[in-house]
Amino acid sequence: MRRLLLAALCATGFAGAAMAQSWPSQRIRMIVPYAAGGTTDYLGRVAADEIARKTGQQVIVENRTGAGGNIGSAAVAKSAADGLTLGMLVNSSLTMNQHMYSNMGYDPLKDLVTAAILGEAPQVIVVPRDLPAKTLAEFVALAKAKPNSMNYATAGAGSTNHLSALLLSKLTGITMAHVPYRGAAPAVADLNSGVVQMFSVGVAPVAGLVESGNLRLLAATTATRMPQLPNVPTAAEAGVPGYLSTSWFGIVAPTGTPREIIDRINVMMREMVAQPEMKKKFDQSYLIAWSYNPDELRKIVEDEAAMWGKIVKEFGVKVE
Repeated sequence: MRRLLLAALCATGFAGAAMAQSWPSQRIRMIVPYAAGGTTDYLGRVAADEIARKTGQQVIVENRTGAGGNIGSAAVAKSAADGLTLGMLVNSSLTMNQHMYSNMGYDPLKDLVTAAILGEAPQVIVVPRDLPAKTLAEFVALAKAKPNSMNYATAGAGSTNHLSALLLSKLTGITMAHVPYRGAAPAVADLNSGVVQMFSVGVAPVAGLVESGNLRLLAATTATRMPQLPNVPTAAEAGVPGYLSTSWFGIVAPTGTPREIIDRINVMMREMVAQPEMKKKFDQSYLIAWSYNPDELRKIVEDEAAMWGKIVKEFGVKVE
């Protein structure tokens, strides 16, 4: 029996190695769980073009939207583990949604493996220019003086913007009123008009209004200052240590995909984001490139999932 088991394991290993050597034997699907035009879709297409260029196989981008990214993510998780179906996901699908949805259709930690993370779109704390708070510490003081007097915008309940604001509340002890919107654009419009007083969001949607002076950046929720915004302090520098929140974008594959394929994808993506032309594009989009191996990525996903799980549980966030 022991010899049979050993033989079976060896056969499985040889089969995986053979699959990896011939990969990709046919065209690849890159599933993007969001509509065309956003950052996730853009990076999905950039990655697809790079994989196609490096392998000589066609890579088809397929947008499968719905349920906060769960529909497309589940489609990847339930696909054959042969490296022919990949997904370009944002971190909410891997680290946040599992705590807020009663039935996602997949378990991100068990059913998906992260092959590469291309980069992140850090969150920044933005307020209207007329708000009498020039720093994050002053904003916190205003919010503490009058609980629930500050309205914070989000791109919807359970979004990264939402959980980021809740994390700020937890770390500082302030209470604010949640005003959810259907996406970032209407939220930015109301922030600009003063209907809401704070938005934790990526830089790109607010860059123009910040440059015009209509909106003010108080801090970046990053560990170090953003290279594109060297004069904007981190949250820790602004008086709120531990306030880290970002959206990152990565390629996933079904669990069981041969490690050799995962490693090959990882190397391709790390080489791609290191290219000067790609760095220029990232800078223009206020993205910061990442370069981690699959084992490091696994820990990042697990640690972030645990952190957001605590926030969701404490504030009772649910999305039906």
